[in-house]
Amino acid sequence: MLFRALIPAAALMLAACSGPAGAPAGESVIEVKEAFIVKPTEGRDVAAGGLMAYVTGAPAELVGVSTDAADRVELHAMSMEDGVMQMRQVESFTASEGEPIVLQRGGNHLMLFGVDPAIAVGDSVDLSLEFRDSDGTSQTVVTSAEIKGLGD
Repeated sequence: MLFRALIPAAALMLAACSGPAGAPAGESVIEVKEAFIVKPTEGRDVAAGGLMAYVTGAPAELVGVSTDAADRVELHAMSMEDGVMQMRQVESFTASEGEPIVLQRGGNHLMLFGVDPAIAVGDSVDLSLEFRDSDGTSQTVVTSAEIKGLGD
């Protein structure tokens, strides 16, 4: 009887030691959620955007973003210096297990330039996100980004 009780416990211990589900050793599984772009104000073609990128397995860096809805997308970091908000372009953001990439309004974010004036609040556009593992392997993740209004 005791032997039967130990079998499920042993199976759980083996599963716990096998590493993250869906992520072979040394590889990353990336999931992107809540992607959005804020529709530019009338007469402007610059917009901000955000997303959450979760990784299982090896850490991964977000090194580039593109979309058909804009001419160019940059990664931007936000910081406070002497009470003044500073924004600067960066080369990458890193996600690791338990520490997702969080891009949002008022913090680190995407900046889109040459945004298509035809996009409308409620539309969705595709974002192609390029990630790179520590060994230099690239992975592209395509996600849908909702177009939001300035106050949404």
